[in-house]
Amino acid sequence: MGTVARTVRPARIKPGPGGAREANPREPLDRRLVRRWRDAEGAYFAQSFAAPGMYETSIALVRGLADGLADLATEADLEDAYEERGLDWAEARLEELNLAQGAWLELAGAREVAFNLRLGEIRAANTSSDTAARLAAARAAGETWLVAVDGETGFIGWRTYRRVDIHATSGVALYGYAARDWDSGIEKLWFEVLRVDPQTGAPIRGAASIRTARPCRDRSALLRAFGAARRRYEGS
Repeated sequence: MGTVARTVRPARIKPGPGGAREANPREPLDRRLVRRWRDAEGAYFAQSFAAPGMYETSIALVRGLADGLADLATEADLEDAYEERGLDWAEARLEELNLAQGAWLELAGAREVAFNLRLGEIRAANTSSDTAARLAAARAAGETWLVAVDGETGFIGWRTYRRVDIHATSGVALYGYAARDWDSGIEKLWFEVLRVDPQTGAPIRGAASIRTARPCRDRSALLRAFGAARRRYEGS
């Protein structure tokens, strides 16, 4: 059975009521650890096309390991679990998964990628709750647009960019995506306009797209699409 060396880090603490100190679950992870997980993801999937069927089984393995981290709700929990749930945990989890037989990459790498996947899920949940508060603040400040998301993000097998601008009162939302396939290296870009709940920023189920997704030639074209749409829907 494998083991993972334990790194001792300072406890996450902040002043509590009356000067007491308590855990701070919202404090972000050590950037070096996040970079380690992201680098592991890139290396893992770059090797996943070495044999027929390896990509599919490798994805299933990572997803199964990440599901075993679903009880972790904060980045602090995730960092603690990384030290506690080593290769022994991953091997036990693999036995529980009962995956179809096939070739997959080494388990240690899959474990790193699974932690990165769960980190993305935790941050997405935090972003959802934060967006409602940021929309309220934008309206109070008399601002028209809120850039709710702008940056790189990760999905299994892809490195992606996403930007979302939300009209603070009407709920018109501008969505831009860029996704680079690990295998081909080709980046594809899209832009679309949707309607979301202006109070929460959440998509409205069943609502038709204001403008269906259209491809963009490159990042510059994507930025121009955002500028044009902002001007068009400014007074909506």
